[in-house]
Amino acid sequence: MANDIYFSDPGASRPPSPPPAPSRPPERQNSGRRNASPAKPAAQPESAPARRTAPPRRKKRRPVLRFFLILFLLIAAAAAAAGAYGVHTYRDIMAAYSPVPMQKSGVVDEASLMHRDDVYNILLMGVDLADTDSATRSDSMILLSVDKTNRRLKLTTFMRDMYVTVPGYGDTKLTHACMYEGPQLTVDTIELNFGVRIDAYAKIGYDIFIELVNGVGGITVAEIDETEARALAEEGVYVDPGTDIHLTGEQAIKYVRIRHWQSDFARTERQREAITLIIGQAKKTPLRQLVALAKSLAGKVVCTVPKEDILPLAAGVLPCLQNGIDQQQIPADGTWEDGIRDSLMVLLVDRDANREIIRNFIYGGSVK
Repeated sequence: MANDIYFSDPGASRPPSPPPAPSRPPERQNSGRRNASPAKPAAQPESAPARRTAPPRRKKRRPVLRFFLILFLLIAAAAAAAGAYGVHTYRDIMAAYSPVPMQKSGVVDEASLMHRDDVYNILLMGVDLADTDSATRSDSMILLSVDKTNRRLKLTTFMRDMYVTVPGYGDTKLTHACMYEGPQLTVDTIELNFGVRIDAYAKIGYDIFIELVNGVGGITVAEIDETEARALAEEGVYVDPGTDIHLTGEQAIKYVRIRHWQSDFARTERQREAITLIIGQAKKTPLRQLVALAKSLAGKVVCTVPKEDILPLAAGVLPCLQNGIDQQQIPADGTWEDGIRDSLMVLLVDRDANREIIRNFIYGGSVK
């Protein structure tokens, strides 16, 4: 299956101007799916069920060091921010890394959210600007879950066109939350609508993605079909359809952002694929090269993972990387339908059904 990181088209239209924000009570781009009948707007986190499916498509410590570096690659949606090649190298990288505080808004009752102490959830957000401080929509939202007990890494993709309740702004597309108030509002929105606790977030621009891919020597995608090759040609990337196609960072960013000729579901699949391929390449990359990449990227990532949590989190990731990566898309097949709300093409989702899918996927149904 293809896998993902999202970065939106710079020329895409901006979201409608938000109404004045009340005291924050809980109150597509067109992917070509135009045949849905409008359904009743979702005023609460529970919305009407939908029934559409997505389109197909040496030294003892060195292993710990490698996985430590790869952990930070994951935290940055596969953009590195740390290393442990000796105390001095670790200190150098940590000196450049400046985590931002996680500020819970109080919109969601923390006690009501799904969580387990042995599972750490990091929301990875990709934006279409190099300047991550600028206001922009989040083009990709992937929840990375580190399950320490079962030794699994899990990627849950949240489709940006889902019609959800954004605290303080009413019902609109999920992608608009980041434009309105930044990453924290995106966190609050996902927690409110889908009931899963998010422990930290990371926000990166497309320039970091390009540097990362080049830093691990590029990625080789399993297949590029004729539709994808045609879309890439329109962006100035010329490849022949086929299998085992090697891409540089500049080519890979075009690949994961393909929108024309295919649905947004195929696009998010490619983004998950990119994360998996980057991790695979990082595992084969020489340690000195990973350290240099980590030093370069450490100060460029907007991330809330505290410095003191990095080593314990790395220790949890180490055994997980031996077991592959599980993936889930939200909304899941059979739980959504197309709709038009406020002149926007959106995905109307069954939020209760997707909460249950998240519960089973991330926690195996066992949560506090």
